[in-house]
Amino acid sequence: MPFDREDLSEELDEALEVQAGSEGTDGQAGADGATPADGEGSSASQAKTEDEGLLGVVRDAAPAKKPDAAAASPAEGAETGDKPGEGAPKQPDNENYSDVPFNKHPRFRQLLSERNANKGDAEKYRQVDTFIRDNGMSAQEAADLLTVGAMAKTNPAKAWELARPWVENLLKAAGEVLSPDLQQAVQEGRMTQEAAYEVSRSRASVASMEASRGFEERRRQEQTQTEHARSITTAAEDWETDRRARDPNYDTKLELIHREIAWRHHNGDVPKTPAEVKAQLDDAYKAVNAALKPPATPPAAAPGRQAPPRTATKPVTGGSVAGGNAKPAPRSMLEVVQQAAG
Repeated sequence: MPFDREDLSEELDEALEVQAGSEGTDGQAGADGATPADGEGSSASQAKTEDEGLLGVVRDAAPAKKPDAAAASPAEGAETGDKPGEGAPKQPDNENYSDVPFNKHPRFRQLLSERNANKGDAEKYRQVDTFIRDNGMSAQEAADLLTVGAMAKTNPAKAWELARPWVENLLKAAGEVLSPDLQQAVQEGRMTQEAAYEVSRSRASVASMEASRGFEERRRQEQTQTEHARSITTAAEDWETDRRARDPNYDTKLELIHREIAWRHHNGDVPKTPAEVKAQLDDAYKAVNAALKPPATPPAAAPGRQAPPRTATKPVTGGSVAGGNAKPAPRSMLEVVQQAAG
């Protein structure tokens, strides 16, 4: 509601007139019996009453002042419990990942996407490598074939130059090139050319079957050897994992165990099966523990029982002392053997 100065002036005038009338009546009624002292006290009381009445009128007429919103609001962080900078966005934390959950961090998601991309590439490489090994090809043969295929797209002459020796060998292996004996038989008229090619293709088919059987046998042997080596490695890893879990001091003994195993392998004691691997590791482990075990101390005498008296050692009397013929004590196994041999 807006503040109106004219209404306030009118209200003040009316209040002053009412106040003046009441004061005149009271002053006339008490003037007859008042003394000079009473008149002075009455004047002071009337002035005070007039001031209070005027102040009350002004308070009633003046509009109530609204509290300042800025002043009424609590101080920042005083009552709400908010800490300075709590509402500010967090900066990316690429070291501790404390700004967001770990599985949603941009760096983690980037590494995950790179892992997935590399996983696809690794799978493709594994397929190519498996194909090459399963078909008995070497890395150089696979590279040569790829090079010929690439050159055939841009430089056919160069591609034929590279592929010609391989094609010639392939024709011979397929029986499409007659051997010298078949060529001579054709030239002498003992065999027609068609019959000679039939014999050549038949020979090539038999040779290819034998080569295929030999290749399958070699591949089977290689797979058997690979699986055997893997079983040996797995047995050793399982034994080490189990021993490390049961022996808290295993890492301190590891180097000694390796030396013990290497020494046994050097002497021809090489295990052939996973069971033999575990048995050899157990023996080496026991040998290392025995070497690290402190020497046993003699048992103490029981309370109230005295140790048996030691017998005095009597010196040997008589005989002769070998002066310069005494041999020094051996210091190694080699010296022991040499002294025993005389």
